[in-house]
Amino acid sequence: MIFGAWAIILNILTIGILSFGFALLLMSLLVNPTHGLLLRFEAKTRARLLWCVVALPWFVSLVSVVLLVFPEVFNWQGRWLTSMLHLHHTYSFPIYSWHGVSLFLFSALSFLLLLSKLISAFKNTSHIGQLQDFLRPTQLPNGCMLIESEKRHAFTSGIISPKAYITRGLHDLLTETENSVVQQHELAHVKHADPLRKYAFSVLASFFPGRLVTQLNNAFSLALEQLADSVVLKTSHNEALISKTILKVVRLQNISTPGQTEPLFNCAFTTHPLELRIRYLLSDDKGYAFPHGLVFLSALTLVLVSTFSVDLLHHYFEHLSNH
Repeated sequence: MIFGAWAIILNILTIGILSFGFALLLMSLLVNPTHGLLLRFEAKTRARLLWCVVALPWFVSLVSVVLLVFPEVFNWQGRWLTSMLHLHHTYSFPIYSWHGVSLFLFSALSFLLLLSKLISAFKNTSHIGQLQDFLRPTQLPNGCMLIESEKRHAFTSGIISPKAYITRGLHDLLTETENSVVQQHELAHVKHADPLRKYAFSVLASFFPGRLVTQLNNAFSLALEQLADSVVLKTSHNEALISKTILKVVRLQNISTPGQTEPLFNCAFTTHPLELRIRYLLSDDKGYAFPHGLVFLSALTLVLVSTFSVDLLHHYFEHLSNH
C-alpha cells in the first residue's frame, strides 16, 4: 500500500486510464459505422474532425480526473453530483489490486506503442539521410529536390525538416505545366509540415483498435492530399489540368512500380483513391463546415458517460473488496 502524495498521483493516473479506456471504447463504436459520413465534409473540416476523434479520449480522461479527484474546482460541495462523483481513498493506493493492474497494463502498452513510433521515426530520418548522402538530389528553383533516378515518384518526406522530392524519371516525362502542378502540390506539404502532422496523428490514432487505426490514418492522409490539391488550385485555377496530371502520374507510376504503397510518414502524390480526389477537385460544393454544436455535445456526452462509468466501476470494486 502506498500513501501520501505518490498515492494521489497513482490514483489520478488510474482514473485517467480508466476514463480514457471508456472514451476510447465509445469512440471506436461510434466512429466505425459513421466513417463514411466524413466524406460529406470539406477537407479542412475533415482533418479537424479527425484530430478531434483521436484527441477526444485524452481530453475526456483529463476532465474525468478533475471531476472525480478535484470536485471542489467546480464548487459542487453539498450538491447531488458531488456524492455521485467522488473518488474515495484518494490518499492510499493498493499496488496489488485492480488499480495497480490497470496502471501497469496501460503503462506497458503505451510504452510499447510509443517505442514503435519512435523507431519508425528514426528509420524515416535515417532513410532521408541516406537519400541525401548517396543520391545527392539537386535543388530546383522553386525549392523542390530533383533525384537522379529512373523511378517515377513524387513525394514529401522528413518529419523535422520536410523536403519535396521528384525523380528524374517522372520529371522528364511531364510537361512544364504538369511539373508545376506536381511540385506545387509537394511544396504545399512542406509548407504545412504534413509529414510531422501525419506522424503526430498516427501516434494518437495508434491507441484505437487495429483496423480503425488504418482507417483513421488513411482518412487523415486523404484529407491532407486534398488540401494540397486545393493549394495548387488557388494558383492554377484549372481543375481539369490538376485532374489530368494526377491521372497521368498514376499511369506512369503504375508502369514502373505497380502496387506502390505510401510510407506512413511520407506524403506521396498518388497513393490515395483517385476518384475521391478528382471528384473533390471538380465539385463546386466541397462539403459541410465544422459542426461545432455536434462536437461539443459529443464531447460532453463522452465526458459524462466515461466519468460515471469509472465512478460506478470504482465503487463496485470497492464494494466487493469490503464484503
